[in-house]
Amino acid sequence: MHSWKKKLVVSQLALACTLAITSQANATTYDTWTYYDNPTTALDWNNMDAAGTVDGNYVNYSGFVYYNNANGDFDQTFNGDTVNGTISTYYLNHDYNDATSNELNISNSVIHGSITSMLPIGYYDRCDTLDHDGYSEYYRFNNGTDTVDGNWYDGDVFTLNIANSTIDDDYEAFYFTDSYKDGDVTKYTNETFDVSEGVAVNLDVESNINISNNSRVAGIALSQGNTYNNTYTTESHNWDNNINVFDSTVTSGSDYILDSAYNTDTGTFGTGHFGNSDEPSDYTGAGDVALSFTDDNGASDYAMKNNVYFSNSTLMGDVKFTSNWNANFDADGDDTNGDGVPDTNHGWADDGLNVDELNLTLDNGSKWVGQATYTVDTTSRMYDVETNSLTPGATLEDNAWNRIVGNEVFQSGVFNVTLNNGSEWDTVGDSTVDTLAVNNGSQVNVSNSDFNIRPH
Repeated sequence: MHSWKKKLVVSQLALACTLAITSQANATTYDTWTYYDNPTTALDWNNMDAAGTVDGNYVNYSGFVYYNNANGDFDQTFNGDTVNGTISTYYLNHDYNDATSNELNISNSVIHGSITSMLPIGYYDRCDTLDHDGYSEYYRFNNGTDTVDGNWYDGDVFTLNIANSTIDDDYEAFYFTDSYKDGDVTKYTNETFDVSEGVAVNLDVESNINISNNSRVAGIALSQGNTYNNTYTTESHNWDNNINVFDSTVTSGSDYILDSAYNTDTGTFGTGHFGNSDEPSDYTGAGDVALSFTDDNGASDYAMKNNVYFSNSTLMGDVKFTSNWNANFDADGDDTNGDGVPDTNHGWADDGLNVDELNLTLDNGSKWVGQATYTVDTTSRMYDVETNSLTPGATLEDNAWNRIVGNEVFQSGVFNVTLNNGSEWDTVGDSTVDTLAVNNGSQVNVSNSDFNIRPH
């Protein structure tokens, strides 16, 4: 299947079965991105041929993980392997079948690139340098089939196990050479297909991530994806993410295509999603993100609960937390009895289910170097919810004086940090959290930065 629109191109390429990877029985090196070259005609990015086209010019993707690999790509286990490119768990995560394992195991392996739960995307004009029309042009790849069910099933959590392995976020682009005939002369064009994710692991499904045994992961980004299920009408559901890191390191991801040219028009290199550093793990200061948690799903009624635990491990990079109100919460208040005075904020009866959380614990001598940042929605118009934070100047008089009369607020999200058993946090830049607990010989070092704790 291959369709596209002029400008903001959204194409879907069916996999070429003859080029697919068929087995992971032995330790092997795999390339998820390949190029099929017709040596007589030039590649036309705006009209790229569909994968499998006879005599076509096309980029092919072979990196989907399935419950079994009958469809030609990867199964659920890598052991001693090397993968260059992008691994997508989209079809594994979206089979919505409780009888199949929603799990990916990576051990003794190197993923030279990234893992995503989304359909993979490659940009041929990400920074709008070709036509300057204000759009990024890209192709999105699928396997030519539709998912069976578009509902969210709370509890069908994706488990990612990483042991003695590296996921380096250092495969920023697929580089290839296209050949074609100009009369009787063969000519060549060097092409760049930008497939960078900004971090090594980028997931929009409920996830349990377990990292152990001297593994290194160059950045994790978790976001709240689809939460639609019309049978869910109660407050008994949450979007839950858990990250557990033992004897391992999580760093920031890389910033841009590492050998991309300097842009003389803007005076910068092209940037990815996160980070300020050239290479993964080269932490350069505030803004270089290693962990990102984002709930900006405006259609969701459900909170995102994130629990992160490091034991004898290292976190090098910023932790970024973004939270927005649930769709069923009214920050301004609603007048339900018609007396002209708001009396409820709606949402769930349990205040905690209206609030996103990020709980980060460092234990057993773990160390974090980086900044804690968050963006949350707040309201001081609380009618049937209780204060969960304080913000100076939150409440002003409703008159011409406009004087400050209160600092109590209700936030859409809270960020809590705990240091246990000799752990250490070296703050960088301006850090803000809701609560900080420092126990059993742990310490926080504040140097050339502002550190704020929102009182409760």
